[in-house]
Amino acid sequence: MQARGVAEEDPGYHLPEEAQLQLQQVRDQLEMMAAMVMPGQRRDDAIDALCLQPSALAHRFRQLAREMTDALAAARWQG
Repeated sequence: MQARGVAEEDPGYHLPEEAQLQLQQVRDQLEMMAAMVMPGQRRDDAIDALCLQPSALAHRFRQLAREMTDALAAARWQG
């Protein structure tokens, strides 16, 4: 029995390695942002250090959304 080769032989959506890395980086950035604002994850005297303007946060979310859009656009159907 011969082993299957490269994943491109399997039917389904295939994501280039660069796009997969991009999605992993977005995930890591979202996890970091969640940890930054989670109660109990920072010292009480550091609360003032984390002062994000809503416009800055909105800008970052839009940027992350664009990165996800670009990565997902790289997915190709292989069937």
